[in-house]
Amino acid sequence: MATIGQFRPVKDGYEGTISTLSLARKVRFIANDNKKGEGSPDFFVKTGQCDLGVAWREEAKESARPYLRVLLDDPSFAGPVNAALFDKDGKADLVWSRPKRDAA
Repeated sequence: MATIGQFRPVKDGYEGTISTLSLARKVRFIANDNKKGEGSPDFFVKTGQCDLGVAWREEAKESARPYLRVLLDDPSFAGPVNAALFDKDGKADLVWSRPKRDAA
């Protein structure tokens, strides 16, 4: 897994920066106070006034460690990016990993 963002908790979610070789943006995770059902996201991910993705509260199966399962998408991406936001010592790291390809 590679860290692509550093965040800090704020009143209604998280704020920080996503930095990759092709992207450097200030980003906010804003709590979804109007969830319509179980599958509704817990957070909206925004950069400026633009939507960048959504996130759901999850718990790791092996360790029961809470995290946010994050789905990022943008027209400049080759496809949606799956990531996870993990709290650690009053901060939070956004990490992602490329899915393994099947051997041909």
